[in-house]
Amino acid sequence: MTEVHFYHLQRQPLEKALPQLIEKCLERKWNCVVQAASDERVEALDALLWTYRDDGFMPHGTDREADAAEMPVILTTKDVNPNKAQVRFLVDGATAENLASSERAI
Repeated sequence: MTEVHFYHLQRQPLEKALPQLIEKCLERKWNCVVQAASDERVEALDALLWTYRDDGFMPHGTDREADAAEMPVILTTKDVNPNKAQVRFLVDGATAENLASSERAI
């Protein structure tokens, strides 16, 4: 059964909280899917994950890439899990019909 966790962001914006949460997942060797409500948001998150730290970047891609199944973090607008992610982040009102393929939904 999928565990569901809710984060109500009051003290920091998604752009600050999401990379930190994803890093925690990657430390545990968990793949992630971040599902956003629009292509524009996916593009913004893509740029963010490349630049949010001065000393590195977070390896990630989108579901449109041929090697999406091999990436630890996938950004998408679709209800998909191409990298067999243990964690699914739903942001900006994104909805998923089936969370059974993920261990956690946030």
